[in-house]
Amino acid sequence: MARVQQVKEQNKKTAVNNKNNTAKSKAELAKTNPKRESTKNEILFFRLGMSIIALTLITVAIIFTIRYFMNNDEEVVVYEDLIHITTNDLKYLTYDDGSGVYGDFAYFNGLADKEDLAEVINTNNLIYVYFYRSSKINEEIQTIIEGLDLEGKAFLLLDLDANTTVFDLTEKGDFTLDNTRDNMLLIFNVEAQTFQLEIRVVDIVREINKL
Repeated sequence: MARVQQVKEQNKKTAVNNKNNTAKSKAELAKTNPKRESTKNEILFFRLGMSIIALTLITVAIIFTIRYFMNNDEEVVVYEDLIHITTNDLKYLTYDDGSGVYGDFAYFNGLADKEDLAEVINTNNLIYVYFYRSSKINEEIQTIIEGLDLEGKAFLLLDLDANTTVFDLTEKGDFTLDNTRDNMLLIFNVEAQTFQLEIRVVDIVREINKL
């Protein structure tokens, strides 16, 4: 029994010595490997690297911001290459001044910004006026129009958003515009002196496809 107790005490002393030796080894290792401070060059390179990263992020942010506002500011002009008319143009195209004839085409002769308009209305018997809203483009009609060869044809456009008073026009031909519609097509037969107004998209598409 005494021998067992002696062995336990000896093992206990051994464990304590091992612990003390481990602690001593760590202390000695800390002394032999002191924490190295960064050199001036290392600090300089670190700061330089951080500055480059910061400048890169700022540049990227600026580029994306510019692109965002540029994309928002870009205005898509629909039917840009086609002839547009105004409410006043529609008046002189269609109204009867008392002579018994609809349309006063002579009004456009000599006007610098109406040369193309004057040419097509004086060389075509059928005059088409497509009424649309630039804020509500009908893509089906747009696709058809952009696929047509309208060179030399009297196909005119009037933007209802830009000509809000057109519905109040009284000096015009024998037709009535529908202010609830975003798309309308007026066909003026000059020789027959008749007007045909289509207000349904399906009918507008049918007539435009005849061009």
